[in-house]
Amino acid sequence: MDICEFKPIGIDDIPAMAELLIHRQNFEGEVFPFLKNSCLNIEYAIDILEKLFVTNRVIGIGAFINHELVGYIIGEIKIDTVRDRHIWVPYEGIAIRMDHSPELIRNLYAKVSVAWLEQGCFVHYTIIPLGNQVYFDACQRLSFSIQQVHGVMNIEDYKPFKIVSDAEIRAGNKMDSEMMGKMSSIIQSYHNSAPVFEPALPEVVLNIKEGYKRIIEGNDETCLIAIKDMKELGFQVYFPITSDLMTPDNGVELSIAGTYYTQMGRGVGKKLMNEGWRMMKEKGYNSITTDWRITNLASSTFWPKCGFKPVAYRMVRHIDSNIGWANFNNPSIKLL
Repeated sequence: MDICEFKPIGIDDIPAMAELLIHRQNFEGEVFPFLKNSCLNIEYAIDILEKLFVTNRVIGIGAFINHELVGYIIGEIKIDTVRDRHIWVPYEGIAIRMDHSPELIRNLYAKVSVAWLEQGCFVHYTIIPLGNQVYFDACQRLSFSIQQVHGVMNIEDYKPFKIVSDAEIRAGNKMDSEMMGKMSSIIQSYHNSAPVFEPALPEVVLNIKEGYKRIIEGNDETCLIAIKDMKELGFQVYFPITSDLMTPDNGVELSIAGTYYTQMGRGVGKKLMNEGWRMMKEKGYNSITTDWRITNLASSTFWPKCGFKPVAYRMVRHIDSNIGWANFNNPSIKLL
C-alpha cells in the first residue's frame, strides 16, 4: 500500500495543484454544463493560484504519494470587522485526485488546521463545489455547517410568475439615493432575526447604508425598485460579472435584493424577478447568479422557486479558542 505524505505546499507546487483543480472542474462541468466555460483551462488555473499565493498570506498542506501531489487544501489568513481573524478557503482552494475518497480531505484538514490554529485562526470558512459530493460529505463529517448557498439560474429555464403584485417596477436613478439608503437594512433585518441571529453591528449597518446610497451612481449596475402609492416596497440590483471557475460565461449577478417584511407574500419579489429576468434576457445574458444565507427562511425558499440551483456552498466551522491553552501540552494538566 502506498504511503501518503503530508507536507506544506507553496508556489512551486502550483502546476500540480492546477492539474488537480482542472480535473475537479471537468467533473463539475459534467454536472453543471455552464461551468464548461472559458476559464476551464490549465493556464487560468495556474494564474488564479499564483495570484492567491502572491497577494495573500496562504497556508496549505498537500498530500503526496511517491512524490506526486494527490490532494491539497490552501487557506488565506483574513482579518475583518465581521468575521474577526479567520481562514478563508476559496473555491479553488481544495482538490483531490478523483480516485481518492473523502477521507483524504479529512486528513488534509486535520494537518492544515493545526497550522491555522497556530496563527490564531479559530474560524474556518470554505467554498465547496457541489458537483462531486465527496467534498460536501467530507466537510459535513468535519463538523462544518452550510452558511451560504451560491446558485445559478439559466435564463432560458426561467418560468415567469403568473400571480404578482400590482406594484410599479421601475429603474432606479440618482434621485433614489435616499430611498436605497432606507432599504439598506432589509437584508440585515432578516439576518438579525430568527433563525439566522447575525449581529447587526452599528458601524457595519452604517457602512452598508452608505454603500446602498452610492449604488445608483454607477454606470454598470441595473437597479430595479418596486413602488406603490409613492412608497418603496423592495428592490433588486444586477451587476455584470467576469466569469471564473464558479460562474458561467456571459452571466450577470443578482448581487442584492430585498422586500420589506410587511410586503412578504404579496408578490412583490415575484414581480421584481419577472422584470429583472426580462431585462437581463434583453441584454443578452445567458445566466443569472446569486447567493443567499441558508438560515434566512425567506431567501432560502424564494430563490430556488425562481429556478436558482446550488452550485457551491460556503461552509464554516467554529473551533473553541480555549484549545489554545486547554490542551494536554499545558503543564498544569500534567500536575493533576
